[in-house]
Amino acid sequence: MSLSRHLKELLQKSDIGLILTKQAKERIRKRGEDIGGYAPLWADTAKLNVGTKKKPKFIDHYRKGGVPLQDTGQNIFNTLTARTEATENGVRLTLIGSAIAAMQSKGFKKIGEVSIPFTRRAVRGDPKGAKEHLKIKKGITVPARPIMAMPVSARIGVARAIARALGAR
Repeated sequence: MSLSRHLKELLQKSDIGLILTKQAKERIRKRGEDIGGYAPLWADTAKLNVGTKKKPKFIDHYRKGGVPLQDTGQNIFNTLTARTEATENGVRLTLIGSAIAAMQSKGFKKIGEVSIPFTRRAVRGDPKGAKEHLKIKKGITVPARPIMAMPVSARIGVARAIARALGAR
């Protein structure tokens, strides 16, 4: 077996994938602190009038104060895994998550009318929550919240894992 192939196998069997997953989850937990921070949730300042014009009654969004990428039923945090794979030219590290994770990581736009449920009752589709939707006619822009990033601290962690995998002390 060639030295190159042996080194690739050592790296493939290493814990580098676990380190990438751990770093991504920590980034979500800390709201992207190591990369300059994630944009706050728009829900922190959003209010909806569920009353009338003469007698308004405003409610806050159910996600007010939530953590981006972690506080909904579509918890991106729990979908993250990683794979380390030997290739012809080296080793490929892949962070794997849901399609929503990929969209959130890059940011996206929704064009056309968007109906956003404002309460948990509205999310469930309860008829009593029918009025508890915010209708945005012009669409929305969701800011990028990178999950996989390689700031200096992340690169150091991966470099240490590579050194351990290759037998360095």
